[in-house]
Amino acid sequence: MYKAQRTGDLSRISCNLPDRIKRVVDRISPEMASRLEELRINAGVPLMGVFSGFDRFICEDGTFTDKPETAFRVGREEVEELFYRLCEHSVYAYQEDIARGFITIKGGFRAGICGRVVYQGQAIKGMKDISSVCIRVSRELKGCAEEIFPFIMSGSHDIWNTMVISPPRCGKTTMLRDICRIISTGSEKAGFAGLRTVIVDERSEIAACYMGIAQNDCGPRTDVLDGCRKPEGIEMALRGMSPAVIVVDELGTRQDAESVRMAWNAGARIVATAHAYDTGDLRERLGFGMLIGKGGFERCIVLGIRDGKRWVKVTDAYGNLLYRNDKAPGMHDGIFRMHGHGDEAVGEAERQAACASEA
Repeated sequence: MYKAQRTGDLSRISCNLPDRIKRVVDRISPEMASRLEELRINAGVPLMGVFSGFDRFICEDGTFTDKPETAFRVGREEVEELFYRLCEHSVYAYQEDIARGFITIKGGFRAGICGRVVYQGQAIKGMKDISSVCIRVSRELKGCAEEIFPFIMSGSHDIWNTMVISPPRCGKTTMLRDICRIISTGSEKAGFAGLRTVIVDERSEIAACYMGIAQNDCGPRTDVLDGCRKPEGIEMALRGMSPAVIVVDELGTRQDAESVRMAWNAGARIVATAHAYDTGDLRERLGFGMLIGKGGFERCIVLGIRDGKRWVKVTDAYGNLLYRNDKAPGMHDGIFRMHGHGDEAVGEAERQAACASEA
């Protein structure tokens, strides 16, 4: 069985942090740091770490607790200092990103920002009085799509139009990124030749470009439209880059659905993700019914967590099961469930937070 390679280093985040916060984060054990998905830094409240399905506050010694009164508290000035560090002390240079609510950091990490929103007419101009920063830890799982890839191939030079769905935080973007890498690189094991691919990376999460360079491995035949809305990006890709495959994250609007149809009419394949619990949930959404089933996406990859265990399955357009694995390759299960950190309430919290997806 192919072993997924997990890449990503928390030290690449801590180097951007103010001194007090950095000392706390550097004290987090390597085992826990490797499973941390978000670091939430909010002025006047405890520092928080987010794991698979739930969160915990962080103490000054780097341990975790569910008691906020014992956790490390972040100062107002530290949030402002962090914001300026993430902007490399040039807010103007990052103004467009800030207006969209996040900054992409070198290494592929995304920092969401909250504060007082500044409008210019009807458009958001920027943000001031920054109150909190949420740093999402970007990690590649190279190989996590290897086992499912043969089920989305359509011969050695083509793939099926594929949708990856799950509730939030179950690994859609991670899976999408690795599928893109395999499509672009090719797979000798699967007997698949690489295809020209374009990523329309609206939220800079797939390739995570920094200064025009992708921080994640998306394959050698991949071009990236970074920070571009999906409808415009799909049209630009079709006109200028002649892709065989277009990769997009988090379809959600009728306009997105119409753009996917346009790409299909132009002969391009689409690999996309969407938030949903199952195909039935997605089919009921406005504009998406036409994308599911016959004449729509031909393969559906469903991800989920049940009782702290991650799982993945692949179905065809008619719902027929093609593949299932109750242990999603390379993806961690719930950290507290596995290693016993915390008390009995932690296990119950995880069970309540587990994705209520169909198994």
